[in-house]
Amino acid sequence: MSVALPVPGFPGRILAVTLPAGPGGTPVTVGGQNALPLLPEGEHPNAPAVGMEIPTGTTELPSSLADAIGAIAGDPVAMARKCAGDWGARFLFLSLAGCHPDGGGLSVSEGAAIVREVLSVTPAPVIVGGCGDEEVDARLFPAVAEAAFRPVFLSYAEEKNHRLVAGAALAYGHGVVSWSPIDINMAKQMNLLLADLGFPPDRVLIDPLTGGLGYGMEYTFSIVERIRLAGLSGDAALARPVLCHLGDAWKAREATDASEGSWGDVDARGPRWEETTGLACLAAGADLLVCRHPSNVARLSGAAWR
Repeated sequence: MSVALPVPGFPGRILAVTLPAGPGGTPVTVGGQNALPLLPEGEHPNAPAVGMEIPTGTTELPSSLADAIGAIAGDPVAMARKCAGDWGARFLFLSLAGCHPDGGGLSVSEGAAIVREVLSVTPAPVIVGGCGDEEVDARLFPAVAEAAFRPVFLSYAEEKNHRLVAGAALAYGHGVVSWSPIDINMAKQMNLLLADLGFPPDRVLIDPLTGGLGYGMEYTFSIVERIRLAGLSGDAALARPVLCHLGDAWKAREATDASEGSWGDVDARGPRWEETTGLACLAAGADLLVCRHPSNVARLSGAAWR
């Protein structure tokens, strides 16, 4: 006698969110699933998307990154073309860290001008990250929101600045990335705060803070998994796509230290450290990955299963 095994099901569904593209570009839609990753049951209408960070400013890159990116590392406009073209990134994460007083000291107007230039040379969807200095970001996000002549996502809104970032995004029709420090309760609270401001839920992404392999990855994995389970179980505040920025993978000593010869070639080790971090995020339920090494766009896109 055959016995039909019960198929686990979830009452909820992750909200689909679209990162808009410019004329001639391809929008990126993520979310929409009603099941966990790596499992055959349920619906998975949108595969995870892999994008690439475009740095600004004077921050020195690890040798393996500098060699892979080449001379365009200091030219965000040229890098935007390369990322969206030859390197195959489905979206761009433009980091305005160069506006930080310690990261290059670009003015707010210079940061806004970079945003306009990048949007002018590629139709790819764009997420714009602030510089991390509270006082500068308070002026930078409104300036970026006004300068961006097509919809982008502003990254990020956190508890202390969510009114300013959400207000700027609402005024000009942009989306926001909701950030929390590896804390599921804070992730939920942030989305509730945005909802209280009337921010459309289909223009919100969750960034739970991504620790790299050996640098807090296990905490990130647990939080992303719990966020996804909560959303699928019916918690609407957490039923949002998750973005994981893999930049912290490069902060681990094992990814960049060339003095330990027994660890192998550092130029190969760094990219694989980031790739492994990305694979763990995908397995936990991430919908969007931001990587820094060009080779990982193809590697992680090929592994972006649902």
